[in-house]
This record gives sequence, structure tokens and C-alpha cells, in this order.
Amino acid sequence: MKWKTFVFLGLLIVSGFWIYCEIDHGIAPLPGKLRATVIFKNPPAPENTEGIYLIVAPNFPPHAINEMYHSPNSLPVDQDTVITEMDLPYGRYEAMSLWWYGTDITSNLADVMALPLDIHNNLMPMAFEITPEAPVFEYSLYANWNIVDRTAAIEGTVSFNGPFPENTAVTAVAAYRYIPEASVHYLSYLKSIDFSIEDNATHSYEYRLPIRHGEINYICVLWLPEQAALTDFSTIGFYRDPDNPEEPGSLRIRAEEVATNINLEADWSLINIPTIELP
Repeated sequence: MKWKTFVFLGLLIVSGFWIYCEIDHGIAPLPGKLRATVIFKNPPAPENTEGIYLIVAPNFPPHAINEMYHSPNSLPVDQDTVITEMDLPYGRYEAMSLWWYGTDITSNLADVMALPLDIHNNLMPMAFEITPEAPVFEYSLYANWNIVDRTAAIEGTVSFNGPFPENTAVTAVAAYRYIPEASVHYLSYLKSIDFSIEDNATHSYEYRLPIRHGEINYICVLWLPEQAALTDFSTIGFYRDPDNPEEPGSLRIRAEEVATNINLEADWSLINIPTIELP
């Protein structure tokens, strides 16, 4: 299925996977090193934790699997602080992150537990460089177990006003604590996302979105075309305030609660279509 291929690649690109993805550098050792101090907050880890992995991307967002560097084994999940190292070639890296993988649920882009953002660069992911003069880069990553402890859920129906475009890569339902205002926010603000909407679905889709309890201020339908970056989503619908339909609706969900009838209408006319200048 197309969406399954996209999710698989997306996890490798943004979050990594349990297979070690590395560029072939021959038998020579990599000259540089990232030394990360991982500080876990709000332990313990959820019972369904399989592991947590360190990921580094030379480009953000990456467009190929072999652009990723990924720790081959999970970090210890029963310690408050873990120091880990990754060998890297000299160069500039545009993102580092920690990715969580569970044993009993489908993982998605919301399973990034830590993605440091640069407040001096429009909240883009924190970049770093490894050079012969400074071959070791050290950084502290803060991983909050609460992010992936999703004991509540949102349920509803997505209604589409027509057939899916032929160039559909993925259509998803996503939930955010804050309304995304820039393309990178579609990843950095993400609380949960469901990629399982098939592009051959009928005009409606019943969804169930696992989520952590608390305040949700934006629930939307996202669409991404083929060969697009993971930050190039179009919002084609959102959950509306029942008392003020022009504004997004908000929810406050308790632990173990399921919010039902959170319905969304998706309008294909809202797709962002690039302007093509004729000669």
C-alpha cells in the first residue's frame, strides 16, 4: 500500500528504524563523533516500550534512507541519564533526534521524543558541525516519557468532498497542542498522527487516534503529494468549534478517556498547488 510505504520511509527519514542505516565509508573509521547526554524526564518508560534510538540527519528533512545515521541498538530505558556516542564523518548536520518504538502499536512521526529546535533560526531543528578542528560535538537531549504514554483517544469520521488526487502520497489525521504556523511545526508540534487513510477510500473514513491526555487545540486532516518533503503538508480540513465554526475546536481529554464524534470535513480545493510560470 502506498501509505504503508510512505510511513516506512518517513520513519526512517525522520525517526529511524531498528535497522542500522549508514553510508558505506569502507573499512576506515569515521573521523568525527556526536556525544549525546540523554536526560529522561517523568520515568518510568511506558510498558510497551521496545526501545529508543539516536538519529542524525545531514539534511532536514532527508529524502533518502542512506542519508540517515542511526544508533544500531536501543539506549537503556531504565536509567535517568544515558551518555551515548555516534561516529560520524566531518560535515554539517541539520537535525538530531530521539525516536521511540513500541511493541504493540503502529509507530508514526509523533514518536520523536526529542527534536532540539533552534530559537535563533525560526525554530528549525538544531544544526551542528563536526570538523577536523572540532571532531567531537557534545549536546544534551531531554526525552519526556509522557510524550509517548498515550492512554486516551480521539474518534470520529473524516468526510471527503471528492475523490483523492492521483498524486496522493499520504492523507492523515493529526492532533496538535498548538496550531502549526510554519511547515516545520507540522513535525515539531505533533502529538499524534494516523496515516492509515487509504487513497482508494470511500468519501468517509472512521478514525481512532491514540493520544496523551491533556489539552488539544488543533485536530486536522493533512495531505501530502508524491515526492514531497515531510514538511510540505496541506491542511484540507480541521475540527471546528461547535459554537464558532470559523475557529478550530479545542478538547481537554482525561487519562483513559475516549473523545467521540470529533468529525472533520476535508476539502480538496484547499490543496497547495505550486504556481507554474509559463514561458
